[in-house]
Amino acid sequence: MNRWIPISRDELEELVSAQLTECSPEHAQQFARLRVPFRAVSVIRDGVSESVFIVAQLEEMAIYYEDVEDGFNVSAVAPDGSIATPGFEQWTIADAIQHLLALPYDCVRRGPTSSLR
Repeated sequence: MNRWIPISRDELEELVSAQLTECSPEHAQQFARLRVPFRAVSVIRDGVSESVFIVAQLEEMAIYYEDVEDGFNVSAVAPDGSIATPGFEQWTIADAIQHLLALPYDCVRRGPTSSLR
C-alpha cells in the first residue's frame, strides 16, 4: 500500500504553470491579477487540521489547491487565515477562477457569512 504524500510547493508551481498553458488568455490574465505567493494554510477535514496551499485571492475569497481531491477550490478565508468553507471540487485552475469571479459581489465582500444566491 502506497503512503499518501502531500503536494509540495514546487510540484504545485509546476501544476499551476501546466494548467495555465491550457487556459484561455483571459483566465491566465485573471489568475496573474489574483495570484498570491503560494502559502500553506490550515483546513479542517473530517475534524482533523491539515494543510492546503492558497494560490490566488480576491478580498476574503481564495482559490486553494486541495491535493486530497486533486483539484482547486474556492473558499472564504477565516480571520485566522485558514480555509473557512472547504470544498471537495476537482476543478482546474480555470474552473476555479471562473467560479471565484462569478461569486456575487456581496459574498466576496463579506466572506463566509454571506449567502450564495
